[in-house]
Amino acid sequence: MRVLSLVASHHTAPLDLRERLAFAEEEISEALVALRREMAREAVIITTCNRTELYLTPADEELTADHLRQWLARRRDVPLSDSHVRSMGDPATVAHHLFSVAAGIDSQVIGDIQILGQVRDAYETARTQGSAGKVLSRLFSSALHAGKRVRSETDLGAGAVSISYVAVELARKIFHPLSSQRALVVGAGDTGELAARNLHEQGVRTIAIANRTPERAHTLVERLGFGTYLPMEQLGERLREFDIVIVSTGAREYLVTYEMAAASAERRGGRPQLIVDISVPRNVDPRINAIPLVFCKDINDLNGVIEVNVERRRAEVPKAERIVEEEVERFMAWHRLLPVTPTIAELKRRGEEIAHAELQRNRNRFSQHDYENVEKLVGSVVKRLLDLPLAHLLDAEQHPEHTMMKAEYIRLLFNLDAVNGGSGEAGGEGQPE
Repeated sequence: MRVLSLVASHHTAPLDLRERLAFAEEEISEALVALRREMAREAVIITTCNRTELYLTPADEELTADHLRQWLARRRDVPLSDSHVRSMGDPATVAHHLFSVAAGIDSQVIGDIQILGQVRDAYETARTQGSAGKVLSRLFSSALHAGKRVRSETDLGAGAVSISYVAVELARKIFHPLSSQRALVVGAGDTGELAARNLHEQGVRTIAIANRTPERAHTLVERLGFGTYLPMEQLGERLREFDIVIVSTGAREYLVTYEMAAASAERRGGRPQLIVDISVPRNVDPRINAIPLVFCKDINDLNGVIEVNVERRRAEVPKAERIVEEEVERFMAWHRLLPVTPTIAELKRRGEEIAHAELQRNRNRFSQHDYENVEKLVGSVVKRLLDLPLAHLLDAEQHPEHTMMKAEYIRLLFNLDAVNGGSGEAGGEGQPE
């Protein structure tokens, strides 16, 4: 029942390393298959602009988080030291970290409104691939519940601050009013969509969307209800038309090159231009910042603006952390009971089988109405009789070894192993509530 996690985030890894570790959307399924083939029973991968995180239940009890670090280093073909990652092997520690991530507490932008959806997407991808089983499904479902509680019960997410929102805030500092500016969003993913919406909410009315897949760009424009499509092959030629350029794609090369930006600046006649790269890996050549009147910023440059925007949220962190602690304890109560779950299911099934057999043997002694009443009564008696042994097993506060010892006693007292052909295994997936 062990859970391992390996985290490379903005807390431990510099941007140039994070962008090399990031998995493109189309790479995740294959990576999940590789993890299950090589070391995991279950696996989930979270990859965003600020983090790459691996979660798994190991197939081999000897497997450690260090093996996971070596696997990630080989997979991404990048040297990866212990200082670049956080390794976790204790279920409570893993749960606390993931729940904090889902709640937005661990984000570069505290209360980031995108991260909950990104955690959900990672989980759904793993479920689709069949790599999220009983343990990780419960872990991630609990994390999503914790994130939703934090969002609804605190003001940690007040102000809808995110990396894309901060990019728009930066534009407001350079250009005023924004309503007279022309904007280009490169990338039609969630971050690009949020950037476009934030621009529109701040008064920008001329917004173009560029994307490597035209269909996805057209779909976004239709969903937004505003904006126009700009073909990617026209990016270099038409870059000069836009005062604000926000780039957020999964490409692994520079989409906005130094030469492209220099030519654009020359043709803009002294008008300033802001280019914000919120992609990981970076999609904008950082040398562009040396071009006069072209302000080129990446994620690291947004930290100052982020601090101003999130200061009001800091007071909400203790409330959010209390919610996370509550949800971690609930998960751990469930996790501690996993070893005795088969015994609980078998004991309930054994009681139901005995009751059913006795009722069937005496079926002809009762009318239909009386039989239904007797059936309810017998069911209630069986439940009351089993409540005491089940209470011993369901006591999540006791030491796991004591719980397992009690489970063995119950198996002997109720002859459960003999009932199941001596295997000691239940045929079902019963879970404690």
